Amino acid sequence: MAKITVSSCAEPEVQKSVDVFSPTEYTTMLIGFLQENADRVADRAVCEIGTGNGVIAMQAAVLGARSVTVSDVEQDALDAVSASFSRLGQGPTEFSCLNGPLWQPHGKRRYDVILANLPHFPTPSLTLPGRLPTWSMGGADGRKMLDPFLEGLTGHLAPGGLAAFTHNRFVGIDQTRTFLEARGMSLQTCCETIVHLSPLKVSALTHGPDGYGPDVFTLGNHVFGRVCLAIASWT
Repeated sequence: MAKITVSSCAEPEVQKSVDVFSPTEYTTMLIGFLQENADRVADRAVCEIGTGNGVIAMQAAVLGARSVTVSDVEQDALDAVSASFSRLGQGPTEFSCLNGPLWQPHGKRRYDVILANLPHFPTPSLTLPGRLPTWSMGGADGRKMLDPFLEGLTGHLAPGGLAAFTHNRFVGIDQTRTFLEARGMSLQTCCETIVHLSPLKVSALTHGPDGYGPDVFTLGNHVFGRVCLAIASWT
């Protein structure tokens, strides 16, 4: 049974439906990556930034991670994840649950594996039905949370470790690569896929559906975007 250690910075009083934490196709990309790279997870210290429903972190635990640390700004998410880990029946010898944005609650901790599925849809304002506002907005260029996450990797990724995070190609995958290379890291991509963009998302795109080159395209009345997993490591 996992040892539960919970550290929280705040406890909002508003109760939210568990439905807002439902997994998406972005979630399954990371789960699939972990399953295909189980040897990179076993006996490692794993961290997930913005854990949400926690299933990505739980997959790491099932694969034998030595420890799992999750963080999120939503206390309700952390409460649900803590309950899920306590029922897991197998998992890490240590599980830590931290409340706060991005790297703030992590101090100087370093991890062998860092996972993230951050809000990075390019829009200054968007609230999706059944989703929390904190999960829907990535800023006008989609990098409001992405760039601070990347900046923090240098202080939190252990030597020989890897960071795997979802990346909409239409928010600048080459910009991310340049950003990391300037900090002594390399970037590879995998698990390329195409996702359907709902009409609400399309209408909220900062530059509209025609403003992102081949990474956002239209077929008939439907708009699609290209997505990948980004894998960062030390050079």
